[in-house]
Amino acid sequence: MSMMKRTVLCLAPVLFFCLLPVLATAQDNMGKTMTATGCLKQGTDAGGYYLMGEDGKMYELWGKNLGEHLNHKVTVTGTQTTMSAAQEKKREAMEKQEAGNATIVDMKVSNLKMISESCQ
Repeated sequence: MSMMKRTVLCLAPVLFFCLLPVLATAQDNMGKTMTATGCLKQGTDAGGYYLMGEDGKMYELWGKNLGEHLNHKVTVTGTQTTMSAAQEKKREAMEKQEAGNATIVDMKVSNLKMISESCQ
């Protein structure tokens, strides 16, 4: 066996074990149930909604009947998800405009509870 093949075979497991914690951490956040409270706003996309959470994050939301609570203070529960790279690229400029400097989290809403009919 050549020296190059031996080196690659020895380094492959080391590389795998070095990257494993990074991959596990990235997957841990996806699909977790999360809750956010804030004012439900209409996004710039047709049918798009977002919530500026009390935690300082902006939540891009999708789910059923969100429009019924536009400009209401709500608590939403759902799962963090990721969009395809093409979808993210398409929405990136609009999200930055809506979020300012806030962290953006994509959430599929499974439950919504109205806290107040106004955002104050």
